[in-house]
Amino acid sequence: MIKPNRLLVADDDPINRRILVRSLEKAGYEIVEASTGLEALEQALEHLPDLILLDIGMPGRNGFEVCEALKSQPETADRPVIFITSKSQAKDVERAFSVGASDYVTKPMHLQEVKARVSVHLGLRRAKEELRASHLQLLQAQKLESIGQLAAGVAHEINTPTQYVSDNTRFLEEAFGDLVELLDKITGLVHADEDGDTATLKASISSAMKVADLKYLLEEVPRSLEQSIDGLGRIAEIIRAMKEFSHPGTKEVAPVDIHRAIESTMTVASNEWKYVAAIETDFAPNLPQVPCALGDLNQVVLNLIVNAAHAIGERISTGDFEKGLITITTREVGEWVEICVSDTGGGIPEEIRDRVFDPFFTTKEVGKGTGQGLAMAHSTIVDAHGGSINLQSVLGEGSTFTIRLPFSQGYVGEAA
Repeated sequence: MIKPNRLLVADDDPINRRILVRSLEKAGYEIVEASTGLEALEQALEHLPDLILLDIGMPGRNGFEVCEALKSQPETADRPVIFITSKSQAKDVERAFSVGASDYVTKPMHLQEVKARVSVHLGLRRAKEELRASHLQLLQAQKLESIGQLAAGVAHEINTPTQYVSDNTRFLEEAFGDLVELLDKITGLVHADEDGDTATLKASISSAMKVADLKYLLEEVPRSLEQSIDGLGRIAEIIRAMKEFSHPGTKEVAPVDIHRAIESTMTVASNEWKYVAAIETDFAPNLPQVPCALGDLNQVVLNLIVNAAHAIGERISTGDFEKGLITITTREVGEWVEICVSDTGGGIPEEIRDRVFDPFFTTKEVGKGTGQGLAMAHSTIVDAHGGSINLQSVLGEGSTFTIRLPFSQGYVGEAA
């Protein structure tokens, strides 16, 4: 059974309220009532109605103040508010929309008109929720695509140090076997009787020392151990970066160390860029932590690094140079943190720069890009975090994407 939409009707006039409530109940809606501004706020937060019908002239807090308060609360910010009031002056209508109203109806009201407007705004809210769900599905698909592209590279990054740890371990196993044989002979000499054949033992020890090649082992064993420790450290670094990149709690907005996030993403994506470019970082000292959804920020930085590497790779294929440069900088600009990702690729033509953040727009060949990376980056930074992302590009020289995130918690949407 489909649950009926719940509406809040707030009006201090009991007759008007009763007429409206009865009409809406007959239309199949579940109704919550309030007769004062404070009661309207309490009922809205307790029952979380799908839509709110609000009078302006109520005791305590007027309708404008109630609407402002509702829009400031994350639980009720997306609920449509329709003012139903006898105030018909232009300044009242203007103020109603400025505090977040979705619609404005003047008394005496026509019940059929009110029900029609309620139906329209509930439909718009449903459409918005469906659009948000579709957006999240697209974002998840884009993330899965990125993970798929990175998987082979990460496997290669782990396989390389694993291989030389394995090779060094086998070498140490063989070296230890030779040393054990030598030690056995030396132990035999130490415990030989005075009348024993020590000359034969000494000759055997000398032969074992040649087989073991002690000078070689003294040089190579420490080197093998050092390489193995370095390799295991590299593997641990990649695994740490992967764990941070795909942290399960990344949907929550929380203070984030931007530099650590960037470094983890660089490590995860290293197989994408290291063959075509070097990466240089210029991080602002003592940068405060920034409130954001870590996983979504990682995804944005990943997209920008991979795009930069691809742009450089395309330019290398034309013979311009052998290796390019990706530069990542951070700095504090007033109440914002700024992250810039620059590349020495071929740049983006001026006529399409305004379209790079459009969904499904891509300059890559068919099958090499969905056109969702930059669109998702724009949605994540602008819609979910209240920031901005901009492009500067010079054809033949490269591009710079600049992200700005607020230091405050005043993000405007949900983490994707």
